Amino acid sequence: RHGVVLASDECYAELDWREGQFGTSTPSILHPDVCGGDHTGLLAVYSLSKQSNLAGYRAAFVAGDPAIVRTILEVRKHAGMIMPTPVQHAMAVALRDDAHVEAQRTAYARRRAQLLAAVTRAGLRVEHSEAGLYLWATREEDCWTTVSDLADRGILVAPGAFYGSAGARHVRIALTATDERIAAACERL
Repeated sequence: RHGVVLASDECYAELDWREGQFGTSTPSILHPDVCGGDHTGLLAVYSLSKQSNLAGYRAAFVAGDPAIVRTILEVRKHAGMIMPTPVQHAMAVALRDDAHVEAQRTAYARRRAQLLAAVTRAGLRVEHSEAGLYLWATREEDCWTTVSDLADRGILVAPGAFYGSAGARHVRIALTATDERIAAACERL
């Protein structure tokens, strides 16, 4: 109606930690319960980088309004968005396999629960971490102070300032380390 495109980054859809909220995943913007069946002006961008450990392979796709997708298909050949055939085949196999997604989800949920408990015990407050592969935490101090304190304990985190001024008092703690490293970080906290 207004000529606006609403693009939804859905790479964390399978990693929604809100219990019972949506079942096992967040619904797509293209789901009839969300858009009423009308995809006009809507674009879902989906990547297997998180759910299938395919970061770096650029295993992703877009879906939605046919007019928008058609334009992207025209542009993609000139913008370096052509996916190699082996990656396309790997992606097709991964999309048919729900078991590996559940295994990933289970592993990340376990790591998240461990880190969340340890981070909270250490005096940090976790905010806006309802989905994804990280905890967004604060001690209500400059992020660099928190980064330094955690580094002194052998724990590397990303300073929230890397993500803009709103993150200046937060750190981003990844769930992507091995189980052993997550356990070690929890002990150090």
